[in-house]
Amino acid sequence: MAMQARFRNLTREVPIPHPWDLSSYLDDVAQYRGRSISLLPIDTALLAGTGCGTGSGLWIAKQDSDVIVYGADTTEWHAEHIIVHELGHMLLGHGPEQPADGEPAPATPTVATVAELLPSISAESIAHVLGRTDYGTTRERDAETFADMVMLHAMRPPRRDSLLHRTFFRDRRR
Repeated sequence: MAMQARFRNLTREVPIPHPWDLSSYLDDVAQYRGRSISLLPIDTALLAGTGCGTGSGLWIAKQDSDVIVYGADTTEWHAEHIIVHELGHMLLGHGPEQPADGEPAPATPTVATVAELLPSISAESIAHVLGRTDYGTTRERDAETFADMVMLHAMRPPRRDSLLHRTFFRDRRR
């Protein structure tokens, strides 16, 4: 299914709030998924070079909840984009990536390094996210496109239907 169609379907299930409110959107995604989501701002420099994606954010799926780690030392808009990118992974059904044939699993020292930074999160949970290294995979591109679409949708003014549209299509809004 094309990304635009997936996006439309997801925004029917979890509408983007107008006016934009990240906290409200997080609550709605958490309710939709039946799992709490917590945010953990961290110095981006601590993530760089540890194998944690691009060094700006990551999603850690714990047994019964989710944690989004993101760079605290960035702009508010960029932080929200990073968080929505990770929400995109959740809503698009991305689980842990498996290494391609012949590729090694994340190295134990890398997991240990991140576990030291995030002691409240199990090393097993951390190991699930360390395979993401860049935007080269389809899943990363999809999550980035999702975040772009959400942020663009959230920033545009709400569409007002014309009287003609409201008259002839009112039953379709339910």
